[in-house]
Amino acid sequence: MDQMSTPHFPTDYDQYAPTYAWARSAFAWVLAPLRRAVNRLPAASTVLEPGCGTGNYVCALEETRPGLRYVGLDLSGPMLHHARARRSPVRFVRADAAVAFPFRDATCALVFAVDVVHHLGNLPRFFQEVRRVLGSGGRLIIVTDSEQTMRERSLTAYFPDVLAIEQRRYPTPGQLHAAAGVAGLRLEAQEQAVGDVPLSDEFVARLAAKCSSALRLLPPDAHAAGMARVRAGQAQGRLWRSHYLVLHYAT
Repeated sequence: MDQMSTPHFPTDYDQYAPTYAWARSAFAWVLAPLRRAVNRLPAASTVLEPGCGTGNYVCALEETRPGLRYVGLDLSGPMLHHARARRSPVRFVRADAAVAFPFRDATCALVFAVDVVHHLGNLPRFFQEVRRVLGSGGRLIIVTDSEQTMRERSLTAYFPDVLAIEQRRYPTPGQLHAAAGVAGLRLEAQEQAVGDVPLSDEFVARLAAKCSSALRLLPPDAHAAGMARVRAGQAQGRLWRSHYLVLHYAT
């Protein structure tokens, strides 16, 4: 992403790409519903991930079910550079998910987006493009945050100033459902994706490197205070709670 001066892009992902590639990975509890969806697809189906970043999730899905066509889209050239360095069969394409998908109509069976919708400046357009590229019986899975998940995850517990930031950035589930409905997509199911991560030295180092865009929006003193809480939690043997909302839409 070349310029990140808007509220939707508070982080320069071009500059952040090396840190992101080191600090971020695919969580098993987020992969689980995506794997279930991929395993139900017919042979030769196309799976599309807008906002794929360095390819953590789309590459993990390709390893789960090889033989399908997997494509990752992202606006940041450096993020895609790290994605392509994986030497995966996944095809990576530079494109703006809030403008247009470089796909013909009705060519995808599954579209999924993990922690992306809060970065999109034009949600209605995103949903319109999703609906356009999905074929009959196609599915959209969005992994995002809600008021509940924000309050129950460790990110907020250790860095309480993050809550107000995230509430301003993330669309509510109701807003997502409304935009999806206008585009011709209906909510089919929703579930929670919850898991715990040990506060290992490596994980704490990732937090210190501001591994999420929310942490990069904190003032230095707020981030330092949060890291002190994290290190105290590590000393007490606590776990880091990850909590997401998973929304399943159908055509």
